[in-house]
Amino acid sequence: METKERHLNRQIPPLAHTSMYLWHKYWSRKTWNVVGEFIKTYCPEEGVVFDPFAGSGITAMEALKNGRRAIVCDLNPIATEIIRLTIKPVNEVHLYEAFKRVEEKVKERIETLYHTVCRKCKKEIVFDCAIWEGKNCKEIRYQSCPHCGDRQGKDCKLTRYDKDLFEKINKKNIKEWYPQNPLYYPDGRPFKEKQQYESVDELFTKRNIQALAWLMEAIEEEPKNDLMDFLKIGFSSMSHLCTKMCPISEAGHFTPFSSAWTQHSYWYPSGPYMEQNVWDKFDRSINGHQGLLKAKAESNKFFKDIKIASSFEQVIAGKADVYIHTGSCLDLMEKITEQAVDYIFTDPPYDASIQFGELSYMWVSWLKMNGDYLKDVVANEIVRNERQHKDFAVYHSLLSSSFQKMFKVIKPKHYLTVTFHNPTFKVRNATIRAGVFAGFEFEKIHHQELARPSAKSLLQPFGSAQGDFYLRFQKPSKVTTLKQEEIDEIRFENIVMESTIALLAERAEPTPYTVIINYIDPILAKYGYFASLHTGLDISDILKKHLNKEFMLLPAMVGGAEGKLWWFKDISIVPRLNEIPLTERVEQTVYRKLHQMGKVTFTEVWDAVSTEFPNSLTSDSTSIMDALKIYARQVTGGYWLLKPEIQQRIRQHNEVLAILAIIGKKQRYDIWIGKREQREQDSGLIATGKTLDEYMTVKHLRIDNATNQDVIENIDLIWIKDRRVKAIFEVESTTSMTSALMRGSNIDREVDKFMVLPEEREDQFKKKMTSPLFKEHFENENWRLIYFDTLRNAYVKDKNKVDIYELIDKKVRQSKEENISEKQGRLF
Repeated sequence: METKERHLNRQIPPLAHTSMYLWHKYWSRKTWNVVGEFIKTYCPEEGVVFDPFAGSGITAMEALKNGRRAIVCDLNPIATEIIRLTIKPVNEVHLYEAFKRVEEKVKERIETLYHTVCRKCKKEIVFDCAIWEGKNCKEIRYQSCPHCGDRQGKDCKLTRYDKDLFEKINKKNIKEWYPQNPLYYPDGRPFKEKQQYESVDELFTKRNIQALAWLMEAIEEEPKNDLMDFLKIGFSSMSHLCTKMCPISEAGHFTPFSSAWTQHSYWYPSGPYMEQNVWDKFDRSINGHQGLLKAKAESNKFFKDIKIASSFEQVIAGKADVYIHTGSCLDLMEKITEQAVDYIFTDPPYDASIQFGELSYMWVSWLKMNGDYLKDVVANEIVRNERQHKDFAVYHSLLSSSFQKMFKVIKPKHYLTVTFHNPTFKVRNATIRAGVFAGFEFEKIHHQELARPSAKSLLQPFGSAQGDFYLRFQKPSKVTTLKQEEIDEIRFENIVMESTIALLAERAEPTPYTVIINYIDPILAKYGYFASLHTGLDISDILKKHLNKEFMLLPAMVGGAEGKLWWFKDISIVPRLNEIPLTERVEQTVYRKLHQMGKVTFTEVWDAVSTEFPNSLTSDSTSIMDALKIYARQVTGGYWLLKPEIQQRIRQHNEVLAILAIIGKKQRYDIWIGKREQREQDSGLIATGKTLDEYMTVKHLRIDNATNQDVIENIDLIWIKDRRVKAIFEVESTTSMTSALMRGSNIDREVDKFMVLPEEREDQFKKKMTSPLFKEHFENENWRLIYFDTLRNAYVKDKNKVDIYELIDKKVRQSKEENISEKQGRLF
């Protein structure tokens, strides 16, 4: 555990969440396999993992899946109910039978609220959703008429039938219970995120309130309590999809029938919104592809033998596997024995980012868990919310108290991982201060990219941090004095500048702003923290100050999106620049993985890249995907296969070298072939069975107009006269173009230099020419382009009269090429 080799110091390719993790909405859910890797790395087998801010329970699930025990806690009863019912086994047949009992009682009754007539055959049908603007229903939508197949995805205006039904619903009083809880704290202060709603029921149309009330009444008639609990949590998992908080986005990723709670507030629509069919949503919540039945089919496999404890002592004593506590983590940690847990992995609330207590109140109200809920939230929730009388100082005080108590319960020399996602340096600074002042040694920030960052976000010149940070702390074996220094504003600026220069120099290419700040944040944390909790300094302020001085913004395109990347205004400020841009290093890693395995998944490629280039040197997933598309084609099953034309070009590499050697000899040049290729055989048009060294006329390279003999010996092919280089050729079928330029830079500038590329690498070449470094080397050091098929066709046409200079920048299209194979027999 104490060895450096055991630490996680690279990105972990995130895997998609499955039904077990997605069946109920919850905020700030971390990627399950990433959490699992941290647990396997930092908690001994059969050890106890603790999560005081458990949320939807990823920590508990991954601990149990990986042979650890778990103690998890959350103030929110919805969170702990999600965890309990994900882990608790249930007979899927019995759960489905309970659903059918509810269906038999209430489905038809609910569907009467959503009747309309087919616009084509005029028969009565059930619609999927209605479109509203303010208090007016404007449109009806149905996916398919069961009688005639008519589809009405949008622009389906209300008929007299619809208006009469709507009027009938509005006139009728709702007799069944439904929550009317005010969106206010006990002292009369309004919720921070309530917007224009006054109470829970106002989140819904009257039609949907009635439908939900009938549905809850039917669920509560289920005779088996365990099954009723599952049906109720299925109800809460879809209830937010039946509110007014479902936006219309015809051009976006929402279909005319889909819905989502898109904002961290009780969002009040200023424009059109969807009113969803309640029964349809409940049916999907139980039977859908991300429904409860699928989730339980998955979780039952993992947790069928898991014992849920009634106390944390049972877990610590090894008599149970998991304890789930609803309540204050501060109170729980007071009771837990000192030095009882082996590892803590947690994701605490950050400042005012998400108001978990407020936003869960809708679910809490429907499930009748409200009791003292709001009093507990006000008393115990660790959040910045002035409506709860908690400013930033109070939030930080509560956060610090949680770190102090975590320090108490964890064993010496063991680790605490705190996940962090907040755009402000101020909050990150406060979090690290809380950990350090509690007694932990702060060791590292690990950056973990999102599964699919948007290309647009990567190209914002002053965007925000992307992905998550994982802060690693260790409890020392004995109490030590604080080692970290406090950073003042001058030191802050120096660190930002030094770090940015170092990163750009190592990547050796224009770089997204989000990558820069993802890199700088861990370095700032390594050097120390600010004395003030309220510092307003930001990395962007420093970089803006130095824009058009040390740095400039260059136009770029990533994943089809246009934007700007950061680069040096003056390269002379760089003490040492990496010779090969990161993009090319990544491309070569992708190619090697494909060549090694033949068939790969995107995750396997990302894993290989993150292993070779850890942390902020890991290219973003969009760029990794771009590299993968260069060399591979996608096939079924999520796999990528090496393109056959790539294999063909690899075989042609030696053929091209042999052709260039023959042409050079006919022009009375001595020939040198690079040391790495000398023992390889010729191929293709020149398939004589010779090794390439048999085309050489000099066996020992002695050159007067070049430096670094060991470097130029690896240039693919050299034409020489009187111990002077007359021309060099770098044949790049798949390999790094920049490496070729670097080798060529050891030859006098006036010497002719040729890069020989397959025609299909032209786009790659153009992209590299947008790099200031590449362009400068290529244009100033006398480089020219020759394409594979242009050279091969010229050789086929007349091998005795090939003029290299006539071929520069010329291309032929594959469809117009002469049939080389037919002419091959006539060449010699």
